[in-house]
Amino acid sequence: MKRTLSALLFLVVFLIGVSFALKNPQGVEIHYYFGIHLGPFPVSLVMIVVLLVGVLLGGLVASFPLLSRHREVRRIRRRMEDMEQELGRLRKLPLKDEP
Repeated sequence: MKRTLSALLFLVVFLIGVSFALKNPQGVEIHYYFGIHLGPFPVSLVMIVVLLVGVLLGGLVASFPLLSRHREVRRIRRRMEDMEQELGRLRKLPLKDEP
């Protein structure tokens, strides 16, 4: 059921994008810094490229906290393994009877 709804939502968004591209065929010229001029490109292509760049930059920024958490998890696991080894050594020590 969830897959069907996801596929249906994707299809609706795709159809909206296609209809937008067909209704806006005019070209857009990109004026950038330092006198750089690009284009003309279709409006839909410019919007798709800008969306993809935004998604990539957002994913890159969002990955930084995940990388630091993975490092912390590795550090904690190593510490836990060291503590388990120490506990194993302590359990093997003979008990001393106190008089």
